[in-house]
Formats: sequence, C-alpha cells, structure tokens
Amino acid sequence: MQKITRDMLIDKAVSLLADGTVTSVIGWRRGEFDYDITPSVFKDEADLKENFVWNDFCGVNFSKYLVSKTIKAEGKILVFLKPCDTYSFNQLLTEHRFDREKVYAVGVPCEGMVDIAKVKEITGDGIAKIDIDGDTLKVETLYADAPVSVACADVLAERCVNCKSKKHVAYDELI
Repeated sequence: MQKITRDMLIDKAVSLLADGTVTSVIGWRRGEFDYDITPSVFKDEADLKENFVWNDFCGVNFSKYLVSKTIKAEGKILVFLKPCDTYSFNQLLTEHRFDREKVYAVGVPCEGMVDIAKVKEITGDGIAKIDIDGDTLKVETLYADAPVSVACADVLAERCVNCKSKKHVAYDELI
C-alpha cells in the first residue's frame, strides 16, 4: 500500500550517512512477528540493508524518541517522519524538548497504517505470516488451511481513517 519503498528509504539513509550529514538513523526494525515493528537506531549501511523495515505496520511516531536520543547524540540523527508525525515533532520542538540542530528530518508520504487488532478481528489469533500485496494483506494463521485476504482499507488504524492532512509541516527534505 505504501508508495515509497524500503529501498528508497535505505538509499536516502545510506547516502546521508556516507556524506557525513548524519551519524545515525532512527528507523523501523522487524520484531518477532511480521507485524511487530519496533523503533531502532541504525549506525551503518550493513545494518540498514539487513534489518531496516518499511511497510504498512510502521506506524510508530519517532518524534518522541528524539527527546532522549538527541541528548547523547554525536552528530545529527536522521529521522523519517510521516505527515502526522510532523505535528508532534513541531510541538516537541516548541517545548524545547530536543535540539533541532541534531536532527535531520526527512518527510515520507503515507497512505495510512494497518491496525493489527483490526486484522486479528477478521482473521483471528495465531497469525503466522503476513504478506502485503498492494492494497491487500495475505494473512496466514495457525488455524486456517489457506491464507485470508484482507483489504488494507478495512484495517486502517483509526488515526489514519480520520487523518486530517497528508501535508508535512516540518522537514529538511521530502521524499
């Protein structure tokens, strides 16, 4: 469903690391399950290429992580921000909660994120694997003989259903 690809974000991060613009990247890493995406700090190209994730489960807002990460940061931190993330980014900046000089913000477009609780309402528990195929999730569970197809539009996070703007209000560059 997301139009920006994982490789596009990795390429941007690698180029900014390579030219010294940033020294680290706050991004998404796969957890135990396909839908279990967690925030992570990446320091090098190898780690990014092996572990960086960008998909319909990357709903975590990184703005709040800047509060603790910029305190200890040597150099700038690259952070990818969805349009909705930029509002909290601005609010935290207004409250002087992080040092803007230590952040390089790249705005990424977003088509909405999937709510795993809504997926489980349709497919049940025991999700073994989720493949994203365009605007459809193919969900394999431990209890079904065949994968269940779920339209991404039917399982959007509530905040995405009620999204008021696809416009970034803070960034250093947009993808």
